[in-house]
Amino acid sequence: MNVCQKLGIVGGSLSFAVVSQCFSVQAATLTQTYTVDLGSQPLNSSTNVVLPKFNSLLGTLLKAYVTVKSTVNNSVSITPLTGDFMGTAATNASIAVNIPLLKVDPNLTLSVLASPPETKIASGATGSVSGSASGVVSKSYNSPQSLSALSGCDGDTFIAGLMTTGFTQVTGSPVRGSFGGKVVANTMVSAIYEYEPVPEPMTAVGTLVAAGMGLWWKTRVSKRG
Repeated sequence: MNVCQKLGIVGGSLSFAVVSQCFSVQAATLTQTYTVDLGSQPLNSSTNVVLPKFNSLLGTLLKAYVTVKSTVNNSVSITPLTGDFMGTAATNASIAVNIPLLKVDPNLTLSVLASPPETKIASGATGSVSGSASGVVSKSYNSPQSLSALSGCDGDTFIAGLMTTGFTQVTGSPVRGSFGGKVVANTMVSAIYEYEPVPEPMTAVGTLVAAGMGLWWKTRVSKRG
């Protein structure tokens, strides 16, 4: 049996996600990036993110990163019941990512505060406040245990659990009234792998030939001396 043959199916859900992949060259190492765009996730919800592992046939994994980017958008309607309203509605959101594969590692947590500008709304009328804020958090992994867990064969994946929590607080004068609205977090999760590529066959042969020629020349010069 091929060592890369699947022995089971990794479960998880990822609806309408877009997975993109790119490569970049950095000195003697290569960087491979996979990004999952989760789109809009409502506040106080959870989902799973499925990301590819590093394909160990490409080379030696040196370091891995998991990056979370999120933009929180809030839109709150306000109907003041006792006098004019002057204030705003700020959303404090927390996006946490848990990778069960890395059991000893804590969550990645990103805190984002979306605070719209103050707005004046007349008593009995209905107005709205809206705003957005963005943030990014990244964590690196370079221990042998982590790199081994994040490596596999082509097609192997790992699952990260993503939870979006938070609340919207209406502040102003007066605060009595009716409120309603929608808050979503547009989130992307990336797995970034830095690795040393496997030498191309011709490069390896060329290196051996050059080494052999150098040794032959050194021996020849020694004999002449």
